[in-house]
Amino acid sequence: MDLRKLTSHIAGQQHKNVILTFEKGRVVTRTSEDIYTDVMAACAQLKSWGIQPGMRVGILAGNCYEWIIYDLALLELRALSVAFTDDFAGMTSDELIDKYSLSLLLVPASDKERRNARQSAAVAFLDAKNSGVRAIDRECPQADWEFETIGMVFSSGSSGRLKGLKLSRKGVEASVDAFTKMADPRPDDCLLLFLPISNFQQRLMYYSALWYGVDLIVTDPSRLFRALKDLHPTVLIAPPMFYEAIETRFYNLPPWKRWAARILGGIAQSLPSKPLGEKLARGLFKDAYEAMGGRMRLMVTGMAPTKRSTLELFRLMQLPLFETYGMTEFGGIALNVPGAARMGSVGRLLPGVRVELAADGEVIAVREHRIASTYFECAEGEAEQTFIGPDRVATGDVGRFDEDGYLYLIGRKKEMIITAGGTKIHPEIPESAIDACPEVARSVVFADADSPALVAVVLPRNPNDASAKMRIQKFVDEISEQKPAMAVSKVIFSEHAFSRENGFLRPNLKLDRKKIAQHFLNGNGAGGTSATRSA
Repeated sequence: MDLRKLTSHIAGQQHKNVILTFEKGRVVTRTSEDIYTDVMAACAQLKSWGIQPGMRVGILAGNCYEWIIYDLALLELRALSVAFTDDFAGMTSDELIDKYSLSLLLVPASDKERRNARQSAAVAFLDAKNSGVRAIDRECPQADWEFETIGMVFSSGSSGRLKGLKLSRKGVEASVDAFTKMADPRPDDCLLLFLPISNFQQRLMYYSALWYGVDLIVTDPSRLFRALKDLHPTVLIAPPMFYEAIETRFYNLPPWKRWAARILGGIAQSLPSKPLGEKLARGLFKDAYEAMGGRMRLMVTGMAPTKRSTLELFRLMQLPLFETYGMTEFGGIALNVPGAARMGSVGRLLPGVRVELAADGEVIAVREHRIASTYFECAEGEAEQTFIGPDRVATGDVGRFDEDGYLYLIGRKKEMIITAGGTKIHPEIPESAIDACPEVARSVVFADADSPALVAVVLPRNPNDASAKMRIQKFVDEISEQKPAMAVSKVIFSEHAFSRENGFLRPNLKLDRKKIAQHFLNGNGAGGTSATRSA
């Protein structure tokens, strides 16, 4: 693909792209002709405000059609988009404009009062009429006629600290092409996006959809299930917690129903006739199929480890859930797809990607063009630790390959635990073992300063079921007896789910181990009960 020609490509598509959104309670459909017309109108508007190639234009808004239109318009004008996540919601418009040298900031009209958004003439509303808008005429670098840098984004990464990245056009194009080649889109495909499109992964997906002729649904988490049920997407990208929530609903069925579903689901899987097996699975798991819209052919998850029990349930239901792996600095690295998938792995490498394993097992991703050319905002020394060559990125993840080329992630280098007894272990290993208990929703383990064993913070599926906690404790004790290297001396039961709202999940939906440890281990265990293993 060529991002410089994306708008004209949309106009010339024989397949008519459609973007579907919810607006004022109803579904609004835009065709490829509508998209092209609206992008060109946005280009004219931006130019009338004084936007020129190389200028920085910030966008701070939730998911909406206008976000996409202005993003495409900035690509067309070869201006740089600066996509702000909701981490920046507390900053004023003037603070954002000054700190990031913006010529213009685009915000939703709903922010007018809350942010005093129009104190500056360099602020415009995405979804309302504007008057008196004037971009700040900043001195731009020498014209980038090849449009090598297309914008700036922010990522929290594994550290939890926001990092600013400059986007390479060629890296973005390479990542889109590689993912699309493996995903193999079909003419009737429809991609659903509900995660914030300020997260660059989501923009990669809609660039792919618009270039390769795939229809697009854009919504937000509050309307996710309505979009699934009413608009019938075929492709979904969601974090593990979404799929785990469906597993929890299955677990909350009466025990006899779960037992019958597993037995009959296993029979459906083993039938020699695949169409007959799928038909039986659709009948057995009708509610799950209907909740997903009835047409789903590819569900992708990543961003954090997925529980094996979740993957096994979706396989039992014959709903196509696959893990993937990538990072904003580099782009997509590996992907499981129908016909080439291995449970527990993140898949085989995407076309054009190589991986080298360092002496300590760290995954070094290699490709001619990576998504991020560099950081423009990060902790001291972080850029040198991550970008270790013109085509190489140190991921910070430890991994291994099997004999068939499937990549398995073991854990994060920085999160390795060293117990008081001197044992080194990646926390994901004992967590995976504990999560195998059907009554566990999620676990997090830490070193115990007073013992060579570990401490586990466990979220039960039913936090109010005392008998379930006893069974979980027994399950953990059995792990400790069978595998002394991951013995757990104390289990702390959390009464609250891990979420962004309580700070236990980072913006990228990965566990914030530091905050969880501070809350449960440092004398502030409010909202939790504990049990200690007897000798």
